[in-house]
Order: sequence, then structure tokens, then C-alpha cells
Amino acid sequence: MNNTPGSGGRKTDVTEGNGSVGRREEAKTGGPVGRQDGYSGRNGRKVSDHRESPEGSRASGSMLTGLLGALLGSTSSNSSSNSGGKGLNLRKIIIIIVVAVAAIWLLKSCSGGKISLGSLLGGLTGDNDFSSYISQGYDNYDVSDATAATAVSASTSSSNADLTVSNKARDKRTVIKGGGRDEVLLMVYMCGTDLESKYGMATNDLNEMLHAEIDDERVHIIVETGGTKQWKNSVISSSTNQRWLVTNKGLKSLDNNVGDKSMTDPNTLTDFIRFCKSQYPDANRNMLIFWDHGGGSITGYGYDQKHSGSMTLDKINKALRNGGVTFDFIGFDACLMATMETALVTEQYADYLIGSEETEPGCGWYYTNWLTDLSKNTSISTVSLAKTIIDDFNDVCKKNNAGDSTTLSVTDLAEFAGTVPEAFSAFASNVSDLLDGDEYETVANARSGAREFGASSGINHVDLVHLASGVGTKEAKALAEALRGCIKYNRTAKSMTNAYGLSIYFPLTSFSGVNSAVSLYNSIGMDRNYSEAVKSFASLAAGGQIATGTTSSPVGSLLGSLTGTSSSSSSSDVLTSLLGSYLGGGSGGSASSDSGSLLTSLLGGDYSSWFDGGRVLDHRDYYDAHAIYSDDMLLTEKNGGKVLSLSKEKWEMVENVQLNVFLDDGSGYIDLGMDAVYRFDDDGDLAIEYDRTWMALDGQVVPCYLLNETHDGDDYVYIFRVPAYLNNELVYVIVVFDNETAANEKGYVAGARSIYTNGETDTEARGLIEIKDGDKLDFVCDYYDYQGNYQSSYYFGETVTVSGDIRVSNVSIGSGACKVTYCLTDVYGNEFWTESAEF
Repeated sequence: MNNTPGSGGRKTDVTEGNGSVGRREEAKTGGPVGRQDGYSGRNGRKVSDHRESPEGSRASGSMLTGLLGALLGSTSSNSSSNSGGKGLNLRKIIIIIVVAVAAIWLLKSCSGGKISLGSLLGGLTGDNDFSSYISQGYDNYDVSDATAATAVSASTSSSNADLTVSNKARDKRTVIKGGGRDEVLLMVYMCGTDLESKYGMATNDLNEMLHAEIDDERVHIIVETGGTKQWKNSVISSSTNQRWLVTNKGLKSLDNNVGDKSMTDPNTLTDFIRFCKSQYPDANRNMLIFWDHGGGSITGYGYDQKHSGSMTLDKINKALRNGGVTFDFIGFDACLMATMETALVTEQYADYLIGSEETEPGCGWYYTNWLTDLSKNTSISTVSLAKTIIDDFNDVCKKNNAGDSTTLSVTDLAEFAGTVPEAFSAFASNVSDLLDGDEYETVANARSGAREFGASSGINHVDLVHLASGVGTKEAKALAEALRGCIKYNRTAKSMTNAYGLSIYFPLTSFSGVNSAVSLYNSIGMDRNYSEAVKSFASLAAGGQIATGTTSSPVGSLLGSLTGTSSSSSSSDVLTSLLGSYLGGGSGGSASSDSGSLLTSLLGGDYSSWFDGGRVLDHRDYYDAHAIYSDDMLLTEKNGGKVLSLSKEKWEMVENVQLNVFLDDGSGYIDLGMDAVYRFDDDGDLAIEYDRTWMALDGQVVPCYLLNETHDGDDYVYIFRVPAYLNNELVYVIVVFDNETAANEKGYVAGARSIYTNGETDTEARGLIEIKDGDKLDFVCDYYDYQGNYQSSYYFGETVTVSGDIRVSNVSIGSGACKVTYCLTDVYGNEFWTESAEF
């Protein structure tokens, strides 16, 4: 956002009462839970260690698991292979049917009528082998009623898919015969991971497939399962990959021992594609779905719980090339994979791409309806079929967890190939020209104002149409028009404004991924002009951080001294001093040891492949004229209070303002976090004020941190994370404020997100954990000594036991001493803290 004078942050709903603000015993978090860097510096750190975890909207199945477990003596839901087992005797079957019928009504009321295989089989182990019921299509198990299959009706969305095709589009690789004469082969590459081992999401989706009315003669659905430590049913093995045919009668085993192979190894995918085609060589409509987590353009697809690594786009390219099959569509039932880079790779092998720009909710795609539609008419147009997938995805996710943001789109890759590359190349060249012409601020404002995805992980994905619209040149407008033409249908949650269907990697908040991006772009044939634009922008942004200095901590403010580069030292002097041997050189030069250490810390890893020191030095005059310095953060007395007064030109460089509050408990500082609460006075000065209230959940004050802030005219969204233990599991509680709520200042709790701390994958998990009645929340704060050193994290305030909707408001923090400072982020990504004030 651009903070022009007169603008302000979010409005608060202040309610009566004082919230508990004391710290309790130490919480063993392994490090800070607020600012992961402990305010010690934001650049060069790995920012993707905390990933979104699946929602628990289908966890109501645990009630039935308990009932069946008690009847059958089951105490766990461990996976087993499909061999062995004595089967169920008649008496137990009758008991199960009675219990299931009674429980179905209860599950329907808890999950919107949706009944999952994972819910029903989650507690069955040992002798209770269900392979026979899988193969018989559940004929002997009372889940074959129409309830589950019709849990979601046909979409009532009023928007229509675009069935037109540009005359510049290449010919489709898949020729649809028409008249229902087409034969379909659907390949589902299902890496179960923790989505399955924790929540049974893969089992649920298999159940949705089994509830479809499948034409076994013309629609062939082959699923490879693997990549998880535990399946939430007693049929599929976790010790080996397996291949299944989904039929109208149930699951049929095609290969029950493929071997324990990594699902993120491209060779495993290639082998699966070849196997599927060997089974049905005459199928003329081939489709492929990647099922798992996703990490977007740079990280790629997949997290295998038993094997390390993800399948990056260059590896996906290899797997598809070696697979030797062309596809009607390639879909990603995974997070963040609807990107320009993904489209570039998949265009070589498919006519359509279906994917999500944002992290997917845990429930993912809903399979029943569109597989039924495909079976009824195997000649249905791909765009019409995709519309059903997209509409059902949005409808089911909204029903299961309204707090999740959803995006899903279908891109015509044939039209993409004919219309986008030329426009994209011209746009990329235009961006480089703007940067060379001292228009960095124009590009930076477009980048920071563009809709961002996966913001909490710092993956630097933004919507490409929105980015181009922000740049606003004729080349940018031409690209936006071309993209809109090939994105045939796109539907998002109402709060997901400016998400048009395809995102792109464009670094701003961190540079640690640029080296990987440059290498990947070379591998997949990304337009060189865009690679150069990314390197140029990242170099100039890094140069701005070097030239003006980032205030890496509010501690100087709290202790009465501001740190960072002052206006007495020009940007030119700082750059010349710190870049050392880069002076007069181009990219790839080697810096002196001191500047090299600084650059490594700032840029991360091998920056020589992209950092252009010569370009940075050539822009020294620009930095001198477009800079904010630490001494700009000095406050001014005004009308009995204090303000921060900057020139209009300097305010135009500010992208973000946040209020940062620290409680002084007599031994150190409790960090209450950062909130987008601020006000400009009539003169355009930032008012330094504090009403001594803070965000509270059910009246308990909570440390909170702004994750993302989006504005589009009168529409806005603020998303916060609140560190907490949910039933003893470390999570972020996600709090959302948007203009769809009953009153603008009233927020809501969307759910909780698991915090992964061992860095086993950089992909993004799907969805939010549902917070239910009876759950216990213990909030967590970070604690600093008076020298600003992180000491530890502590339980904060009182335990909240959830009962009904959690009330979000601001309440008084009491009369204890506190210090307040404001954090300003500039167009280079620098953070500056104002002088502190006591309240």
C-alpha cells in the first residue's frame, strides 16, 4: 500500500474489560514465535519454515472411530497392507451397520452431509480388514446411499466459463471425438503425506471418487498411492507404493507392491504415467492430477513423508517428457501451483492447466460430481468440466471451512502458447527499461501493491495480471489482456480480490530464492528478458537496503537511540564503501571480505549469479534522491503530543506502517506484536498515539502479528497470526478482518495453522485446523531483556476454553508500563522503527 497523507490503518472494536497480560512458565518453542528472526534482521533468512497445515473440518469422524473402536476393540487407526486379515463375522457387520446408520445423521450435521472413507474406516485395524468391501464397492457396508454422493449439488455460480479461443492458439494436442465416443484415462498421482497420516484427506478424496457414477467402459481412473507414514484406512499400505483402479464397484488393485519409491522422484512419476498408458493405450483423453502439498514456482510439487525433497518444475518437465504422453489437462490438487512458470512447463504436454494461486484448503478438490459428469458424457468440453471442478472446490471449501481463502482457475495452454510469450517478453523488457530509467519506484509500487500468495512463507508469488495492471504501461496492459484471454474460468473466495488465475515469482521480501529461480529459469526455458528483469529488480532492491541501511530491530528505539544509516552519510558513500571491488564492475564480481559477508547475510547463498553490483552503483544518484534514513524516524512535538513528519516524497516511499507495542514487566520486554493501527492527522503527519488496548480473543489479550494486508477500493483484508498452543500443539491462530464481516472493525477466527519446525519440506500444506468447542488455547509471547536480546518464549495470559464463536475485539492492557514504536517499511523492503514513546 502507499500511505498518502490522510490514509490510516484498520479500525478496532474496543470492548470493556482488562485482558490478562502477564507471562507464565516458559514455553519450549525452540525460538521466537513472533518475529522468527527475533528482530535481529529480516534478510537472508529462510522464511518458509512455517507452513500451513490441513484443516480439520472432517475430524468429526473421530466420534465414529471411537464408537467402532469400542465395539471392535480398536485403539488406533494405523495403516496396514491389503494382505491378511480374517474378515468380519456377521454379528460384527450387523453391529457396525446399526452404529453407522445412527452415526451418519450425526456426521451429516457436523460436516454438511459429507461422509468420508477416513471417518468411517479410521478406527478399523488388525483383523478388521476392509479390502473385500473396497473391492465390492461397499455393497456390504452402509455408505452407498445417495447422501455422500450428492453432498454438493451442481454449481449455481452465475459466472460463465469462456469457451472462445483466440485464432492465435496452437492446435490442441487432444482431439475430442464428440458424441460420447471418447475414452478417458485419468491418472491421479496421490502422495498422501501428512494430509493423510494426520487427517485422512487422501482417503476422503478416494471416497469421493468411489461415490461417483463411473462408466467403467469409457472412464478409467488409476491412482498411485504412496508418500505417507500412515493411511487412515485398513486397505492401502504405507510400506509400499500401490496402484489402484477406481471403478463403479470399488477399488481394484492393479499392483499392490510397486516398491517404496519417493513420490517426489521424477522417475516414479514417469513410471506411473507409462504404466497407466500401457493399461489403456486406446484412451484418447488423458488427464493427470498431482495430489499433495505444493510450493509454487521455485519449490515445485510434493512432500513425501518418507523421502526428502520436492519435485521442482524442471524435474516435472523431465518426468512428463520421459512419460511420453500428452494430456487433455494437467491439474494440481495442491497449493500455489497456478503460476506462469507451471504453465510454461505443462504447455509442452497438455492443453489445459487447472491449479490454485493460493494455498488450498485441506479438503481440496471435490471429485464426485465432475467424475460423474465425465462418465455421463466423455465428450464434455474440458473447460466445462473444469468449471464443475472449480465451482465444487469453492463451494465445498466454503461449507467445510469458511475461513480458508480459495482460488482455482483453468488456463487454455494452447491459447497461452499463441498469445502470451510475445506479450510476456515485451512486458519483461519494459520492466527492465523502467528500472534502467530510474523508475524503480514505479515497479516497486506495482510489486508491493499486487495480490500476493503464500505471504506468510515469503515465497514472493504475486498475481501476474494484477502486477501488470499496476505497472500500467502499454506492454503491461497487453500482457494482462493476453492472460485474461487464456484463463478461461477463475473463481475465488470473495475476500481474494485481484486473483485472476496465474501468479509469478517476483522477489521483494527476501532474496534467498533468486539464485534458485535463475537456475530454474535456465532449465525450463523461461524468457531471458524476465530473468534479467528479476535480477535487475532484486539487485536494485538489495542496493536500496545496502544504501539506506535497514533498522534491524526496534531495540534502538526502545533504548533511546536509532540505528541504521543516517542522512549525514550519503547513499553513494555507503554503496562505494560497502560494495568494495564491485565499484565499476558488473555482475559476478567478487566483493571484499567485509562487504562479501554483508552481501551473503543480506542476499543469501550464491548471489554472484544475479546480483549486479555495477547496476547498483550506477543508481547511486537515484538512491540519494529516493531514500529514508534512520534519523528520519525522529519525532516532533506537536499540539501537546508527538508526530512523525515526513515529506510527501518520503511518504510515497512507504509501503507499510505498523504499530509495535512492548510491555515492560520490570525485568524486560514482552512483545505484544505488530498491528496495522495508525492514523494520519490533517497535516499528513503520523500521529504517535496509543489507546492502551490490544487485540483479544474472548477477552484474553494475545500477541499478534500482521501477515498480509490487501486493499482494493473499498474492499480490504487484514490477516493476522497469533502464536498459541491448541490442545498442546504449537500453532498460529489465524484472525481475519475484512469488509464482508457484519461491522468493519469486527474480525473472526478462521482456524489454526500448524507450525513445522524441522524444515523437512518447503512446500505449503493445505488448509487450516478447525477450532472447536472444548478446545484449549494457551497463547505464547516472546520475551526480550533490556538490551534487546531474545530470552525465551512464555505462555501468556490465561487459558481460553473455546465455547461457541471466538469473540475478536480490542481490550485494555491495564496500567502497566509500555513502550510504543511504529515500524515503516519502504520500497526496498527496509524496516525503520520510529523513536519510542511511553504510554
